[in-house]
Amino acid sequence: MSITLPFELLQALDSRWHANSSGMPVSKPVVDDWVGIGFRITGIPLVAKMDDVAEILPLPKTIRVPGVKFWVSGLANIRGSLMPVLDMNAFFSGSAANIGKQSRMLIINKKGLSAGLQVEEVYGLRRFKLEELSSETGDGLGSIGDYLSGMFVDQGHQWNVFSIDKLIKAEEFFRVV
Repeated sequence: MSITLPFELLQALDSRWHANSSGMPVSKPVVDDWVGIGFRITGIPLVAKMDDVAEILPLPKTIRVPGVKFWVSGLANIRGSLMPVLDMNAFFSGSAANIGKQSRMLIINKKGLSAGLQVEEVYGLRRFKLEELSSETGDGLGSIGDYLSGMFVDQGHQWNVFSIDKLIKAEEFFRVV
């Protein structure tokens, strides 16, 4: 009977492991998806970056502010803070949004600006491959076209990318009186 030293036993196990192993996994670069919130304004399906939307809420009760533009729905008390609620349908098309069960408020908080954007409907999270982003936008979009930064096509549906950055840089967005 042969007595095996512990070191010899480890060497034998090591050689068996190398003979049966398939090698190290290949490292592939991780490509992040573009994630956004899908919603509708003036009947147009849009998507905004997930990072640009702080929260989605049902439409709150608002207090009308006299002397402001018709697209300012009013002020709402959101967790103890007054926030302007802006009817995006009225801002872009001139006619008030059809408020329904699907209507929501997208809260944006960007560069010191907090506001609630009233939209017709929220479709939820949308995930796209970054390479699917086209710099083109759809046709016949009216004034909303100035606030778009591209388009994704998903299963035949066009999702125009709504730019919150372009919105908050627009002078007419701040001209509420």
